[in-house]
Formats: sequence, structure tokens, C-alpha cells
Amino acid sequence: MRRRGGPGLVPLGAAVPGAQAEARIEARLRRSWLLVVGPALEHQTCLLRAHRGTLVVGCWRPDLVPSLRRSAQAVWPQLQERLQRLWKFKFQRLEIVPCDPPEPAPAPAAVAAPRPGDPLLAVLERLRAQRKEP
Repeated sequence: MRRRGGPGLVPLGAAVPGAQAEARIEARLRRSWLLVVGPALEHQTCLLRAHRGTLVVGCWRPDLVPSLRRSAQAVWPQLQERLQRLWKFKFQRLEIVPCDPPEPAPAPAAVAAPRPGDPLLAVLERLRAQRKEP
């Protein structure tokens, strides 16, 4: 069966009103996570999602989740004000939930050993030698 005209597949973000705005807000919050939670919690928490006025924060240390929830209730008005002032985001709720730790950063790729007789290596060595000479 052949399709006639029509837009075809539409990205989910374009189909759901406000999804693109929420994605932009999440991206901005992720980039500035240190400013949102501070240095003490930056490496123990992460933004899971910002959806429909709710900021969902994950913590991968289960022993901290209850105390973070209590602290969040106390500082939520200040955090709301900071998000509104700095980024013009308005959230009504904050949820702290347990989550898995982030994936470890990939190890830097090992530099391949130069092949004997590599012409590029020879040129680089000559340039280094020239730089060392007065």
C-alpha cells in the first residue's frame, strides 16, 4: 500500500506540546547542575527529569535519600526562587528518588604505538628537535 503525501513520522518532541521546552530546560539544568544543588551534592545526585512542573532528582546513595528529602522540604522555597531568578523556570514540586549511579567515564583510548618507519612520526620528531634548538 502506498502512502500519498502526508508528513510521515513526526518526532515525539514535536508531537507533544511543551516537550521541546522541557527538553531545553532539562539540558540547561544538567549543564549547570553544580549551581542547582551545590558542590556537596553535585557528585551524589543527578537530574532525572523535569516534567510538568516537577523536578525529579536521583541520588545513588540510598542512605542519603531520606535526609535529602527532609532537607529538600526545608530549602525548596529558596531553590524554587533560585531556579526562577536564574533560568526563568517555575517548578511546583521536587522529588528525590533513589537511582543507579552514573556510568563511569570511558577510559581514554590508548594511543596506538607508531609503526617503525612511519613518515609522519619522522616529521614530528624533526619538528620537535628543531624547536629545542636555539
